[in-house]
Amino acid sequence: MSIASLWIDTGSTLEKVVWAVYVGIVIAAFMLWYSKGFIGKVARKLAEKNVHTPDEAWTLRELGLDNPFIRNALKNKFSALRKVVYCTVDKEKLKRNDFYEAKFYIPEEQKNRAYFKYRGNNNTLGMVVIVAIVMFILANLCIIFIPKILSMLKDI
Repeated sequence: MSIASLWIDTGSTLEKVVWAVYVGIVIAAFMLWYSKGFIGKVARKLAEKNVHTPDEAWTLRELGLDNPFIRNALKNKFSALRKVVYCTVDKEKLKRNDFYEAKFYIPEEQKNRAYFKYRGNNNTLGMVVIVAIVMFILANLCIIFIPKILSMLKDI
């Protein structure tokens, strides 16, 4: 058994590697949409309204973004969103899911970071679907043509 046969035979390592890369890219596209497009709405709205001090802070309801996914991202002290969006209540209230009094703002020193991390609204769920379809086609082309190229090289 030669090394080339690992990449040429049906059900080979090539197929497993190509499909693993495909799944990884689709998951990465979905996570980018979730982080920047869905969760990042909070940072974009606060930046759009120039909310940079605790006195100007807004609640999630006032922003029109009160949903469990955003609350969970704001509750987690290690989330990327919490590094740019600050809260006016103590962390214990957020842990208990007490978001009624919680108001959020982007401090002046985090304004640029929030802008560059969450700017634009180009990431849509449709883009994730397009990435999945295009990558599926590319994966199939790789599975078809790489063995043919390797077998040609083997004959040389």
